[in-house]
Amino acid sequence: MDEQAIRITEHPKEMASLSPKEQTQLILAQLMEGGQEDDETCKALDKLTKLLNDDAATSKNAQSKDTVTDVIDSECVDTLLSYLDMRQAETVRGHAVLTTSAYLRAAGDRGSQSLKTFFFDRIQRGTYDDYIVAFCVAASVFPIAPEITADIFLTEGFVPSLGPLMRRTWKSKKVETACLEMLNAASMNSLCREAIQKYCTDWLEEVVDQDPSELPKAIHAVEPGVQVTTGSIAMRRHSEAVQNLAAVILAKMRVGTLKLPPTSPPAFENLQWR
Repeated sequence: MDEQAIRITEHPKEMASLSPKEQTQLILAQLMEGGQEDDETCKALDKLTKLLNDDAATSKNAQSKDTVTDVIDSECVDTLLSYLDMRQAETVRGHAVLTTSAYLRAAGDRGSQSLKTFFFDRIQRGTYDDYIVAFCVAASVFPIAPEITADIFLTEGFVPSLGPLMRRTWKSKKVETACLEMLNAASMNSLCREAIQKYCTDWLEEVVDQDPSELPKAIHAVEPGVQVTTGSIAMRRHSEAVQNLAAVILAKMRVGTLKLPPTSPPAFENLQWR
């Protein structure tokens, strides 16, 4: 697809002459192309959100099953959800949350299944980047689709795997931070909170209670043949922010009084789109 087609979202009149499906395809092509300024990405996400919200409203009042979500395949879902990555700009992530919410609403059960497939595909790949993206997506989607995300989170074997996984030595603490953000979001749900308390408490307490001055001794005791350097210590040391987040999650486990909001998040139809 040429550059003019990719950037067609900059030309509202041209977009208006296309069908909703055609507009959706072109916006997705722009998002999948990447390499654009954050402001341009946010505009594309906003346009896609409006198309999805309009589609959901139309489908509710019509017998036709024709929907713009028909052109959103697994590769498109992968692209959209990847904008929830903590390494994206905060503004981009915020707009991507709205788009994801609109997609899940418009796509219904198919959207829920796509989310689940995306999450576990990433977990099964098991790379540094895949874990970060999967955990970030779960953390972002929990508040807007709590039932769907709780079902994913409570899949047999997932929560028990988190403690051993987080005790690995990663090339940065972003995996650990993303996991903690997911646990913090999941703690809104009572069943998820119980699972976290059962399987993750020991690891969370280790994070909170870590004494940096004792770390070199601990490493030497476990791995006596390994030369302990400043860099290797830094890779295993938890930052203050990580320790504080772990402490917040533990506090929620102990209090156990958090509940989901009584109502769903407000609809986005009335937002002003660019």
